[in-house]
Amino acid sequence: MTKRARCLTGLRLSLLLFGFALPVQPCRANASAAFDPAPLEQAAAAGDVKAELQLGTLDYVGIGVVQDYIGAANLLRQAAVAGNAEAQCELGFLYQTGSFAKGPPPPDPKDALPWYEKAAAQGNGFAEFALAEMLQNGEAVTADPVQAAALFAKAAAQGIAPSAATIPLQQLQQHFYALAYAVSGQTQWVDLVSVASGGGQ
Repeated sequence: MTKRARCLTGLRLSLLLFGFALPVQPCRANASAAFDPAPLEQAAAAGDVKAELQLGTLDYVGIGVVQDYIGAANLLRQAAVAGNAEAQCELGFLYQTGSFAKGPPPPDPKDALPWYEKAAAQGNGFAEFALAEMLQNGEAVTADPVQAAALFAKAAAQGIAPSAATIPLQQLQQHFYALAYAVSGQTQWVDLVSVASGGGQ
């Protein structure tokens, strides 16, 4: 079994977003034991964009593999450069929130902006939502409430809208967890992160 396949025990680290924490469920040995990331690793190493996205997502959330923010960023960047909208959106999120733990690159919303723009241009609803938030708040860009409203409307048409229960970036993070659960086959927790698909995939 590869290093990635070893299940993390206990509760995983929570990502703090603007003072709020989104707790991650503990890993269940019987669920992760059935998941073998080796085929994904081989496909990603061969340049398969979908495999890069899936393995990068697993690395980011630490489901079925050992959590590795730097590895996630590298894989997602490869898929993003190849034009994958989901990877572009996820990479933007890593830049915006600083989910790189102890390694480069440093968090900077300005670095997130072009990735969100690329993904939103392809119709990715979560990127439209994140970009609208940045435009509304003037984060790393001149505030533009008109463009923000238009992007919010596009995201809402895909079922992605502000929620009283979660702050916007938590909704985006929950989406990535749902993707990881689906890839690893650990579907027993998908209902805890039930969100829209985001489109543009």
